[in-house]
Amino acid sequence: MSRHRLLNVRTLLSLVAAIVLVVAVACGSSATATPKAPSTGSTSGTTSTSTTPSTPVPTAAMMDATQEPAMMGGDAKYGGDIRMSAYADTRDWDPLGSSSLSSIQAYSQLYNQLVQFDTGADTTKVVGDLADSWDITNGGSTFTFHLNKNAKWHDGEDISADDVVNAYSRYMNPENSIGRSGLFRNYTVPVADGGIKKIDADTVEMNLSFASGAFINFMALDYSKILPKHIMDKGVDLNQAEGIIENKSGSGPFMLDEYQRGNLYRVSKNPNYFKEGRPYFDSISHFIITDTGTLIAQFKAGQLDMMNGGFSNLSPTEYLQLDADTVGSSNGHIIANEMPGSRNWGLMINRKVGPLQDPKVRKAIYLTLDRAQLNDLLEDGTGDTPCALWGMGYSLEECATFPGIRDKNSDGGKADIAFAKQLMAEAGYANGFDTKYDARQVGSYPDTCSIIKQQLSDNLGINGDIGTHESAAGYTLFGTARAEGATGDWELACQGEGMTVLDPDALLGGVYLKGATRNYTDWEPQIVRDIFETQKVEQDAAKRRQQLKDLEDFLIPTNPADISKGFTDGHWVTLYWGKFFWLTHEDIRGFNPPATVQYSFKHEDLWIDR
Repeated sequence: MSRHRLLNVRTLLSLVAAIVLVVAVACGSSATATPKAPSTGSTSGTTSTSTTPSTPVPTAAMMDATQEPAMMGGDAKYGGDIRMSAYADTRDWDPLGSSSLSSIQAYSQLYNQLVQFDTGADTTKVVGDLADSWDITNGGSTFTFHLNKNAKWHDGEDISADDVVNAYSRYMNPENSIGRSGLFRNYTVPVADGGIKKIDADTVEMNLSFASGAFINFMALDYSKILPKHIMDKGVDLNQAEGIIENKSGSGPFMLDEYQRGNLYRVSKNPNYFKEGRPYFDSISHFIITDTGTLIAQFKAGQLDMMNGGFSNLSPTEYLQLDADTVGSSNGHIIANEMPGSRNWGLMINRKVGPLQDPKVRKAIYLTLDRAQLNDLLEDGTGDTPCALWGMGYSLEECATFPGIRDKNSDGGKADIAFAKQLMAEAGYANGFDTKYDARQVGSYPDTCSIIKQQLSDNLGINGDIGTHESAAGYTLFGTARAEGATGDWELACQGEGMTVLDPDALLGGVYLKGATRNYTDWEPQIVRDIFETQKVEQDAAKRRQQLKDLEDFLIPTNPADISKGFTDGHWVTLYWGKFFWLTHEDIRGFNPPATVQYSFKHEDLWIDR
């Protein structure tokens, strides 16, 4: 087992530019532009009329020979009560509208979706989950999913097309927050027009408004879970752990046994799981650990086997130091598996309150922030250039020259500060103003706010206290600004947004569109929506990149010679793009780091060799 699965971020960004953007988004092509993505065909032998070649889609029960349990001729082992760390308490147990990474880490093991990302060497490949196979027809705009006929709910009831239609109809309802569970609905026609419908008890059809390869990737996210209709019809609140435990709600590899808010949640093996031979672990205890010193100490002492996800409150240096410190340890080596740097660390601006309502003030803040200092202090200098669109429009090299992003010690950087002060004076705040900062007690958010507070105080006279909040309480606070007519109970906030899939649609859907997970004031100028709708169907890679550049011209100042242009009406300041790490004990087998931090939490393919 390799000690480091290191990914070169520059190489990854080339992949994003050359593959994600080059992919022909229409005509049913894969958003990853790789022949490994599922195409058409059915293991049941149905005839496909898709425009793409008919090849079998992997069934949910398929296993690599080396991952079969020992009793079946492989080397995988059953058993083990596994101890995992969680970086924060869950906010949601129901995926509807969910935008919390800590939540998906909790409920993912309990439920399935139609399709999922593979857990093998190529974690960008989409394979079946509840769907054994699917066909793509009508030029790539119709997906017909064939369900596994042996799949059952934890209470013994059969899983049927009715469950699927009910679950996805909730996510597709425009009255419900899109969150991350509903990102696929940017591609489907409305439910009333046949966006999803039951064909028979084991077959579901979904229809898109245009052929899209990105659609199936958003469907494969762990957020897109199917919940039991027969339990929900009884009025059971499945957003409460008690409702899940008492009603045996779930279909996944593990069943929820216990939840202690702020402390832990425990799951045990589903003995009747429909995927033959899965899962391997007997049980998993997830300990919610927010203190970094405690987390490191428990890994070194052999009290933890792995993290439940690729995010914690450690810095890149702390991850790598823990890896180095445990080589040859009697308690085993803790491996820091490095993941792509798709972590968008930012400052959220509540455009609905006080001086922050003035675009000139928001632009002054954008121009003043010293990203290099933030990167050095918070990420040990490992973060990437804070392009608004992470190199999918303008390149990282181009972004490094842009106003606000460029070196504050350069002539251009000094001009940015001078122009920011001019904007503040024009807005009537030459001497600054008082505000407040809010941060969840997660990761480096409080530290981020501390540095930003000092920078804005020194340069613009903007001062204010920092309030810190338990993770779920912080999300609730930010949500107070979302409702129409609401102003919200916060002003400036430090927050991140992890990419869901490596596609521009995911980035825009996470930050810049109305209803986006980190767009709590529902900011969406018409130009943003227009460019999003245009670029998501564009087949020509060069044209799509130019469209994304046009969007960045609106979102941020992109002309080094003219600071006055760009950032017409923004709500988010990208500070840097950070790395993710996923800690695993050397005895954990079957683990491959996912391409983003938003999936691979069911743990059904992992085992422990000890």
